[in-house]
Amino acid sequence: MAAETNTRRWQRRPVDFSVKIAIYQDAGKVLIPGQITEMSEGGMMVYAGLSLQPGDLVEVEFERPAQQTVPAVVRTRDGYSFGLEFVEPLPQ
Repeated sequence: MAAETNTRRWQRRPVDFSVKIAIYQDAGKVLIPGQITEMSEGGMMVYAGLSLQPGDLVEVEFERPAQQTVPAVVRTRDGYSFGLEFVEPLPQ
């Protein structure tokens, strides 16, 4: 069996911290707790109790080291785990 080629632009690193995922519904902004398992400057893998589909736009609210909101697009879904691509790469 051939080894898989990594086609990612940025290397993902394993992490384990909480964020909030913001979605917008008729009633306004809804925040759902999520857990990040992998992250790079261009995106992340997050587990959250949401029914998102590839192409959906969300906001990720980081609380550490300082509160920051970053827009992201859902690229992949496996159950309640989502691969998110940041609209703009995070600063280094």
